[in-house]
Amino acid sequence: MKTFAREDLINFLRVLDVTLASPFEMILIGGTAAALAYNVSRATRDIDVISHIDGALDSYKIAQEKTGLKIPIEVVTVHDAPFEYEGRLMLIKEFKFQNLVLKVPEIHDLILMKTVRGYEHDFEVIEEMIALNKVSKDILKERIKNEMSHVIGNPKVLKVKYEALLELFG
Repeated sequence: MKTFAREDLINFLRVLDVTLASPFEMILIGGTAAALAYNVSRATRDIDVISHIDGALDSYKIAQEKTGLKIPIEVVTVHDAPFEYEGRLMLIKEFKFQNLVLKVPEIHDLILMKTVRGYEHDFEVIEEMIALNKVSKDILKERIKNEMSHVIGNPKVLKVKYEALLELFG
């Protein structure tokens, strides 16, 4: 499957922005959020959103045609995020879009979301996020303890994933 680098995502979203007739909010997660908000270099296969996109689908198709970038968009209906993540969503201001409003989970929340999924490439992204950004091990520990009890999965496996995350700090 084709992957898309940060620059591809930015170029695509710039075209999407100008095709939108009015302000439109997208909440990004996954690799796209890591690339755009936290400067991760690893390419992604799609744009994962946790917001409704019906109002932008026509513009999305136009952006695909104009850029030649057939970036799939995936509306993620089930995701494991810390309880209070919605109150910590971050607005991406770097690109100065006119109509497109992009929000992403705060860095610790996104790291925990990727940890729960826990594929090898998720941990590669997490390592780069930690290397490039200010990340607090204490905040991660606090959120694991107080905001991740709802996560469904084998508790032993989740514990190992959380331990692997914390080991990235040495």
